[in-house]
Amino acid sequence: MTDPIMVTAATTLIAWATTELAQSGRAAVSSLIAFLRTRFQHDSSSHAVIEGALRQPSPEAVGRLAELLDSESRRDRAFGAELRARWSQVEVTLAEGAGGVANSVSGDVHGPVVQARDIHGGICLGDGPPRH
Repeated sequence: MTDPIMVTAATTLIAWATTELAQSGRAAVSSLIAFLRTRFQHDSSSHAVIEGALRQPSPEAVGRLAELLDSESRRDRAFGAELRARWSQVEVTLAEGAGGVANSVSGDVHGPVVQARDIHGGICLGDGPPRH
């Protein structure tokens, strides 16, 4: 039988890590929600879809929200781009909070890009031989 103190310690550590992750993502998610509420503040049916999904996130409510966001993104490309950019920030924040790695490249890129976490050894870009 596992020592009850070890079970309590492990449970507390997991709860703490989960709480830290939730807190790190809260600001990013809150910003995204505020963006959507502002965008649809004058459209009562769309606003109801958002609020319904936030209050009771059933599969049906989430599906309606996804349809709304998809439809609006296709109708207004600037909105879609902004929504995707904000969602990227949420993903980065959550990955960082979970101890993960979040690499992001946006905009026009001309030339090589390397995204990595741990590299053991060299990186060679281009056609030349590796330098030693």
